[in-house]
Amino acid sequence: MLGIMINTIKKLLLMFMAFAASGQALGATSWFEVEGKDNYRSCLNMAASDPKTAFDEAIKWEGLGGGHPARYCALAALMGLGHYGEAAQGFEALADAVRAGPQFKARLLSRSSEAWLLLNKLDMAMAAADTAIRMAPTEGEALVIRARIMAARGAYWEATDDLGRAIAINPNNADALTFRASAWRQLNALDLAQTDVMRALKINPNNPSALLELGNIMRLLGDNAGARKNWRAIISAWPNSKAADAARTNIEMMDVSR
Repeated sequence: MLGIMINTIKKLLLMFMAFAASGQALGATSWFEVEGKDNYRSCLNMAASDPKTAFDEAIKWEGLGGGHPARYCALAALMGLGHYGEAAQGFEALADAVRAGPQFKARLLSRSSEAWLLLNKLDMAMAAADTAIRMAPTEGEALVIRARIMAARGAYWEATDDLGRAIAINPNNADALTFRASAWRQLNALDLAQTDVMRALKINPNNPSALLELGNIMRLLGDNAGARKNWRAIISAWPNSKAADAARTNIEMMDVSR
């Protein structure tokens, strides 16, 4: 079964690259301005919860004429399955093939950058993010991802600059606020970190990443009880999440240091 999936992935990538190389353009300016948009939303929801089934369904949908929305969903499912390299290449090829404006192409390159980042290919991630931002300077997702790449390199001040730009574009970007809180924490600017994470939680109270970061900040501020409360809330509400894994580790480390 795994071999069949890998062969399908390779065929999918070759198809994207063939479109780009031949100059044939895939139309539409938005994934939601296409026939079958309900299928697209359903497929993306499945990609988040059951990526293997979503990938299979996206391939079937593509064979029935689903076009680039089906291909995008297949790539999103690959992200969920951990096939980051294949997803990154696919998003880049799709950005080349799609006939759309710069903002739309930049969003596809942002996904490619995120996939390279998850694979820890920081140079390739940065190249995709830089291209996306040059193409569309107001593409907030690309700014957030480039900030994450900078943070992975330890360049926290530069990360806060990009995150500040993303927040100026969209003041309700809870993810950008949470990432900037993390960057401020790394810079030991705990007051700024706390302000940003509280803003993020006001926008989205059910954000496990923000709750995790709030716990981290409280721990550094000496509020161990508050930190533990936030971390336990994550474990209770999202027990199988990466945030819960981090929360468990933090609690164990805090208990050992007592």
